[in-house]
Amino acid sequence: MLIITKPIGTGVVISAKKNMLINDDDYAEAVKNMKHLNKEAAEIMMKYSVNSVTDITGFGLLGHTLKMALGSNVSIELYSEKVPVLKGVMELIDMGVIPGAAFRNLEYAEKDCFFNDTLDYNRKMLLADAQTSGGLLISIEAEMADSIIADLKQAGETYSIVGKVIDKAEKSVYVE
Repeated sequence: MLIITKPIGTGVVISAKKNMLINDDDYAEAVKNMKHLNKEAAEIMMKYSVNSVTDITGFGLLGHTLKMALGSNVSIELYSEKVPVLKGVMELIDMGVIPGAAFRNLEYAEKDCFFNDTLDYNRKMLLADAQTSGGLLISIEAEMADSIIADLKQAGETYSIVGKVIDKAEKSVYVE
């Protein structure tokens, strides 16, 4: 299982703030999210035999997922609709607020990725959005997922199951 510990969209939020396109409440929520450290989630994770972990930063969720797959010689199924998103971010992307880094990240990753035909362009750009102080992407065996999730929940940490590791296939990442 792949578990992410924070919502994504900070690159979009920062770009929107620069252009005065985000309301104060959504911006404040995003800043609070960026200020929240991964320390507690990392400490919880250390109690388990995780397969691998990465923090989601400049390469965006898509780029870091690709790096994880390549480094582990596996493929990954990423469930785009399960990825948590900061409030207001999809509306900003709908308005065209897409940072340049997202285009570069997508260009880097797309040759090694398969995107389901039903995947919305804006969702694809969200997955490529470079993050500031993003969450952890944790790969853990399915039988341990319930336990780590219970610990994250008890500690008040956010989490979502966003994918799974599969045997190495033609592409490294399959985005549904």
